[in-house]
Amino acid sequence: MRTLLNKVTVPALALGALCVGLALPTTASAGEVDSVQIQVCNNNPRPMRFFFVGYNQFHDWTGSRFWDVPANNCTTAWNYWWQNNRSVELHYERSDIGWHTKFVYIPSQSDGNTWTYSTN
Repeated sequence: MRTLLNKVTVPALALGALCVGLALPTTASAGEVDSVQIQVCNNNPRPMRFFFVGYNQFHDWTGSRFWDVPANNCTTAWNYWWQNNRSVELHYERSDIGWHTKFVYIPSQSDGNTWTYSTN
């Protein structure tokens, strides 16, 4: 009887520990390399629309969705993670005057941080 109890108890405890581990909050960036989210600050009286293209936390070349930044305000590109010590492409437009591209270098940061880039 004791052997049967051990055979049931040990897997049950392991499953419980796994469930508790999955339920606890951790850093959202669970990738292979240190990566950050980017906040874009629009220091301009015109609203701005942007998206990023670059290497994510899994070494994949990818693009983000579009984000809108009100005039003289900031917006964080939530849930998109970009590698540190690399450049990303910032594609943006303001008030229908055409799209522009800037290469933005992301300096070394702690994994899971939000890094701010300001543009005029």
